[in-house]
Amino acid sequence: MQNTDLRSYVKKHPDNKMAWYLLGKEYLGEGQEAKANYCFQQAGEVYEAFERSKAPADIWMDYQQKLVEMSELKEKKKRRRKMWLTLLMLLLLAGLPPADAPGSPFEAAGALSASLDSDDEGPNEAPVRDGSEVGNGSMEPSNVFTATAFSKGKEVGSVLAAAWSGSGDRVNTAAILGMQMSDDWAIWKRDMPVKYIMQTNPKGKLTAQSYDAKQCNCKPPEVPTSIKRMVLAWTAKQETAGALSSAIMSYRKQHQKWPASVTALAQPFPDNILGETSAEMSEMFPPLLAMHQAKAQAGKGNSGGDKLSQAKNTLFADTMGGEPFFEKSYEIIIDKSNHRLALISGSTIVRMYEVGLGGERTPEGTYVITDKVVNPNGRSDGEFGSRGMQLSNTNYAIHGTNEPDSIGLDESLGCVRMHKADVEELFALAPQGTPVRIGKDLLPELTAVPKAEQRYKHKLVPQQNNPNKTYHWLN
Repeated sequence: MQNTDLRSYVKKHPDNKMAWYLLGKEYLGEGQEAKANYCFQQAGEVYEAFERSKAPADIWMDYQQKLVEMSELKEKKKRRRKMWLTLLMLLLLAGLPPADAPGSPFEAAGALSASLDSDDEGPNEAPVRDGSEVGNGSMEPSNVFTATAFSKGKEVGSVLAAAWSGSGDRVNTAAILGMQMSDDWAIWKRDMPVKYIMQTNPKGKLTAQSYDAKQCNCKPPEVPTSIKRMVLAWTAKQETAGALSSAIMSYRKQHQKWPASVTALAQPFPDNILGETSAEMSEMFPPLLAMHQAKAQAGKGNSGGDKLSQAKNTLFADTMGGEPFFEKSYEIIIDKSNHRLALISGSTIVRMYEVGLGGERTPEGTYVITDKVVNPNGRSDGEFGSRGMQLSNTNYAIHGTNEPDSIGLDESLGCVRMHKADVEELFALAPQGTPVRIGKDLLPELTAVPKAEQRYKHKLVPQQNNPNKTYHWLN
């Protein structure tokens, strides 16, 4: 047994004199006499008996091995107990009121965490929880964030249980943000409200504070301003990670190889997969690339687990699960029924803009963004506005307009018209190669556009105009 294992054992069993004696022998073998003498003092009569009798080494080595086996068996039992208790917690929380509601199931949650701390195999009596153990103080360095739709009680229970059991040993604070739900879509926003802050102490005891009066049937405290600032920083980071991750996969699809750097994604036209970049992207690139490479290896049957685990433990340690929130590449959906354009990741709507269309002149089907052009035809105030994104190799495009009153109407010859701020944000978010689907009855009738100061905006990649071509899009 390495002395790290023995140190852990004696910390949990300080009265085991034989363990102290064995740890002392380990330190003595390493030449750390001071530490060895301290351990021998703790061992007391065991040290005296063994040293006086000069017992053969294989006797105490055999005892040492038994300690290892007993410790490992106990840990296995504890892990099994935690797994079953987590499943039980999910069942208890599903469909039931949140933490601070009268008669809520968190007394049961307290019992679960207490039983995890116990050395006994049976559950302990549930401790009383009044919510006082979680205040509204500042977030700890070991915090994580996540977001979920809170319209269904089942999802509330699942995400709270995940925050308790799946956020990692180092995490002691988890902030859970609430997304609006519309039909089957979750609506992402920069300033999503904090629904819960959950904390665990070193022994695994969990406490939770609700910040939603409707959820807790109470008057919750104010969310601290410092936490609100952290939420804005975290959501902005996830949007940037989503754009960069989508660009990496787009590059791989186009070139059949991985990009070497952010620079490879941010070339002048026509190789401008990314429209805007930031210093943060350079920091994000290595772990994101490692994640994609590890997943690609795993998809081919190769082991990419170690590489993925390394990447997860770096830049995205502040996100539950250790990976970017947006797992799927960005896509664009255009709904002709309600004049909406959405940027999505899986079932989450990242942005939803009102657009101008051409009625039946706007084609339905699946396309990809090919040409990404700044100031199409050399003008920022022309009929195509300051940005244009061609749909496959057709004469249809998503672009700006010098007729903003046409947004929401069917006045184009088939193209998709957007307000200036909207098209510039979409140009920055959606990389070249982004899939575009056009149809009817695809999206809810709402918008999800940030405040001006919360728009996605980084540094524009130089030379994204195309002076060698005059575009004749069907505006």
